[in-house]
Amino acid sequence: MFQINWKIKVIIYKILLILKAKKFLFFIQKNITKRAAVKIKNININWNYHLKQIKQHKCNSIFEFGAGKSLEQNIFLSYNSEGKLNQTVIDQSNMLDIKYFNNANEQISKILNLKKKDNAKSNKDIKEIYNIEYIAPCSIEEVYKKNYTFDACISTATLEHLPKKDLEKIFQNLKKIIKKDGIISSLIDYSDHYSHTDKNIGPLNFLKFSSKDWAKYNNNYLFQNRLRHQDFRKFFLDMNFEIIEEKKSSLGSPPKKISDEFEKNNDETFILWGQFVLKNI
Repeated sequence: MFQINWKIKVIIYKILLILKAKKFLFFIQKNITKRAAVKIKNININWNYHLKQIKQHKCNSIFEFGAGKSLEQNIFLSYNSEGKLNQTVIDQSNMLDIKYFNNANEQISKILNLKKKDNAKSNKDIKEIYNIEYIAPCSIEEVYKKNYTFDACISTATLEHLPKKDLEKIFQNLKKIIKKDGIISSLIDYSDHYSHTDKNIGPLNFLKFSSKDWAKYNNNYLFQNRLRHQDFRKFFLDMNFEIIEEKKSSLGSPPKKISDEFEKNNDETFILWGQFVLKNI
């Protein structure tokens, strides 16, 4: 995997942010670092986790925000529902790359040992062939105004990238568009995402910074709210959702120094990922 010192990465992001060069960032990820390339060797356990919840709760329609460039999770769900699952996915900006979508489709169909569905040439094809409606740019507020309703919402490694104020707005709208007794299935990555491309820092490196100091490194291209598992649990309950299932990983190695803003004596501060299934009550 491409490696880069995390502080240098921060500087690059800041420069790109000033230049408003989001397309250039994607060009770098696609052609230089290859971070955007679709390489699927095995079915992601997170996809199977969502699939299990969808089947268990007999969901016919699902919603996802922050779907990404290849929609690989949605392709997997399409194959495992024989295309009968209605999927609506949105992004704040148009992230979808048709080439990546088709690459993911080819790899997933091979792993599942199923006949490959036709390649897509447009969003219209994705809707007609896979029953996936991709809408971008789009916000959850706009989805609500269109009077959409769903049996479930799924998210994978998305909630950790949103400021708490944005999370509050999103979950207020989810209360409206998810049917009563519908579910939200979320997997949250609590690790420092800079450690994914810098092996010289630990997976919880960002816990050593105060909010003021972390603001120097945080940015819109890789925003990390640093909320911990116990914070999300409280947040979901405060938003009036019932937690019907909860899982968490083993502990990660914390840095030697930890900011006083975090609960040092609570093991949940140091777990690396968590799973929640919520019911809309």
